[in-house]
Amino acid sequence: MKCISLIKNIVRYIYVPVIFSTFLISTLSGCHSGQNNRVSPDLIATMAAPTDTGSLTVTEEMIDIGIQNPGNLYRLMNIMERAAHGEEITIAYIGGSITDGSSASPQNTSCYAYLSTKWWEDTFPEATINYINAGIGATDSYLGVHRLQDDVLAYEPDLVITEFSVNDYRSWNKETYESLLRAILLSDNEPAVIALLLGTEQDYNYATEHAQVAFKLSVSTINYAAVLSEGRKNGSLSWADVGNPDGVHPANGGHALIAHLLTQFYCDVLSEINTADYPEYVVTEDTLTKSRYEDADLLYASDISPVAMEGFIQSDIPSALSHTDGWATTTGGTISFEITSCEAGIVFYQTIDGQSGQYDIYVDGVCVTTIDADYSGGWGSCCDYVECYKNDISETHLIELKPSEDSTGDYFAICGICVGY
Repeated sequence: MKCISLIKNIVRYIYVPVIFSTFLISTLSGCHSGQNNRVSPDLIATMAAPTDTGSLTVTEEMIDIGIQNPGNLYRLMNIMERAAHGEEITIAYIGGSITDGSSASPQNTSCYAYLSTKWWEDTFPEATINYINAGIGATDSYLGVHRLQDDVLAYEPDLVITEFSVNDYRSWNKETYESLLRAILLSDNEPAVIALLLGTEQDYNYATEHAQVAFKLSVSTINYAAVLSEGRKNGSLSWADVGNPDGVHPANGGHALIAHLLTQFYCDVLSEINTADYPEYVVTEDTLTKSRYEDADLLYASDISPVAMEGFIQSDIPSALSHTDGWATTTGGTISFEITSCEAGIVFYQTIDGQSGQYDIYVDGVCVTTIDADYSGGWGSCCDYVECYKNDISETHLIELKPSEDSTGDYFAICGICVGY
C-alpha cells in the first residue's frame, strides 16, 4: 500500500469530499523520506504474511474493496512502533456471534479475531500481545455500547475492532454505533479503532450506516460485506466458499478471509510506517447523530438495588453476558427501579422452554412497552432488551415491571439495566 495506492483506493471508494480532501492532504504530506526509522526495516521485511486462506484465492479486487478506508493511521502506527520496541499491547474485539467465533471450528482458534491477532504475535515476537474477545451472540451495538466499559475498556486496550453490521437493524443503531466508536476513541487509553463491516449471504447488513459513521470519525474501515456483495455479483466468490448453511455465519473459510483483509491492512500500514506521517488524531466534536450513549453502562444486581420487589429474587441468570447476577421470578412477580439517567433499557432473558411470560414496562406510571420473553421455536435462549426512555438530559424516573394481563408464563429474568448519563 504505497502512498499512491492509498490515494487511488480513496478516490474509488470514498464519496465524501471533506473526508477525501483531509485524507489526501495528510497522505501526501506523509510521502517523504529522510526521517528516522520508527521501526527496523529488517522487522518490516520479515513481517508475518496476511492470514492464509487455504484454497480460497484472494484477488487484488477483494483487497481493494475490502480495505475500504484506511482512515487516520496516527494511533495505529504508534501501536505498531510500540510493539516493535517490545512493549505490551492489548487488542480487543467487540461484536456479536461472528466475533465470538460461532460456526468456526475449532471456535477459539479459527475465528477471525484469533487469526488476526496471531499476525501481531508473529510480527512482533518481542512484544506481549494480549487478546480480548468480547463477542456475544445476538447482541447489537446498543448492548455493545452499554457493556463496553466492563467488557473492553476495563482492559485498557490499544486497538479495538468493532463488529455489529450483521446484528444492527433497529432505528437507533446508527446512534448507538456512533456512540460506541466515540466512547472508545475518547477513552483515556486513546486506542486505535477499526470498523469491521460484515454481511450475510443475502447482503443483509447495516454496513452502509456504519461506514458513514466510521468515515465521519476517520476510523479505518474493513468492509467484508462489500467483498461478499461484489463477489456474488461478478461470480468470483460464492457463499459456499466462505459461509455456513445458515446464510449468516462465516465458516472457517470466511473467518480466514476476514482475517486476511485485516492482516493485509496491517501489512500495508507497517510497510509505510517509516515514510508516512499522519497528523495527531483528534476526535471530531461534530456528530452524525445525537450520540447520546457515549457515557453508558450496564448495571447488574451488584450495582443497583430495586426500590421495590415482590416475587423476584436476586439470581444468577444463565446469559452470555460477562456478569450473570440479575433478578428472576417464577411466580409472575413485580419489580421497580429508580434511575437517574438520560436513557435506560431493560436487558432480559428470552427462553425457548415456553416458561417465560410477557411483562409491561411502566415509566413514571405510564406503560411504554411490553417485553415478550417467550422465544419458543427460536434458535436458543439469549439476551434481548427494550428501551424504556431516552431524553437529551439526565432525569430521575421510576421504572416498574409488571406481568401483562394475558401473560403466557410466570418465569421472567432481568439480566441487567442499561443506563446512559
